[in-house]
Amino acid sequence: MRYFMSILPPADLKPEDVSQGLMDAMGPWMERHMAAGTLISTGGLKDAEQGRRLKGATGTIIVTDGPFAEAKEVLGGYAVLEAPDLEAATALAREFMQMHIENGIPGLVLELREIAGGANY
Repeated sequence: MRYFMSILPPADLKPEDVSQGLMDAMGPWMERHMAAGTLISTGGLKDAEQGRRLKGATGTIIVTDGPFAEAKEVLGGYAVLEAPDLEAATALAREFMQMHIENGIPGLVLELREIAGGANY
């Protein structure tokens, strides 16, 4: 089964706050899990200031440039995981989070959701 992991960094995290230690740990972690087939895809996202939000609740599409003042949590990145069940996906997410905690980013929030089909499932 495939799982989508949303990565929500602490609101006050700046790019310069990401330690070299985390960057050094992230590469081997990603390589190991990609080789094992448990990490399908991953990526960071540019700041919300560089994004857009589209809403269609009124029946008309409204496009808003970032930043999005009403957003309490901003998606900072994602990963697509392959795991036999939610417990196994949670174990992968725990590894990922522990790597961040050990490298000075304890306020990370991760959300896991099973992917329900799709074109690249």
